[in-house]
Amino acid sequence: MSVDSGGADILEPVPAAAPETQRQTPGGLLRHGREQRGLTVQQIADELHLDVRLVQAIEADNFLSLGAPVYAKGHLRKYASVLGLAPHQVIALYETLSDVPAAPSVVPVMTSQPPPRRISLRIPALIVAGLLVSGLLLWLAAWLLDRISSASAQAEQPASQQAIVAAPPMGESAVAPAETGAATVQPAAASTPAADPVADVTVQLHFSESSWVEIYDAANRRLIYDIGQPGQTRTVAGVAPLRVTLGVASAVAVDVNQQSIPVPRRSGRDAARFTIWPDGSVR
Repeated sequence: MSVDSGGADILEPVPAAAPETQRQTPGGLLRHGREQRGLTVQQIADELHLDVRLVQAIEADNFLSLGAPVYAKGHLRKYASVLGLAPHQVIALYETLSDVPAAPSVVPVMTSQPPPRRISLRIPALIVAGLLVSGLLLWLAAWLLDRISSASAQAEQPASQQAIVAAPPMGESAVAPAETGAATVQPAAASTPAADPVADVTVQLHFSESSWVEIYDAANRRLIYDIGQPGQTRTVAGVAPLRVTLGVASAVAVDVNQQSIPVPRRSGRDAARFTIWPDGSVR
């Protein structure tokens, strides 16, 4: 109450409370809570790290401009926490609305993978066959030349010398070609052990709220592409490093090889992207 110069009392107008019907929607409930605390839209936008137009769209229940339902619910949950309201109450009001985006249909993993590329082996097979035939012809030509040279040299020698060369000396046994060849065989080199295969990494996702999740392995194969539901646990395994994307990181607990890990998150952002390495570390 204030007093003018004439001494008459002037009553200041009291702001009217928001109609009850306006507080039956998530946007109306959040706007009423903001006004009760004397906060501006700009202050809320700074606290949530959002544009002012997005805060205005939330308070106007214009959720079609916020994208997928998982992102709209994330903004509502954070807005309610800033005002000290119960997030589940705001989410329950959101679930009663009809003009909200529909949840995206999940594409099955098996149908989303591109078909394997066919590799033609005809040309490599022809090249290998050509090389083998060429090598065989060269070996046959060399063998024939050697036989012809040996036959010519033997024909030029006298018969007596051919007999002496053909017969081994008395009292001595001829050495078998197989034994002579065996003496020159070198021991085989020890084979080197094969490298150990890369170990798979097992990841378990425990959902307390709905959240979008994508995981790709080292070969860029998609292991999961889905929306996890509250109370659900999903398990995937693949060759590290695994690339993980979470729409609402605060709603997902992550275990790597049965060991709980902290989910790395940026300040003021509920979405998270990180990599799981073969040793189970997360960066």
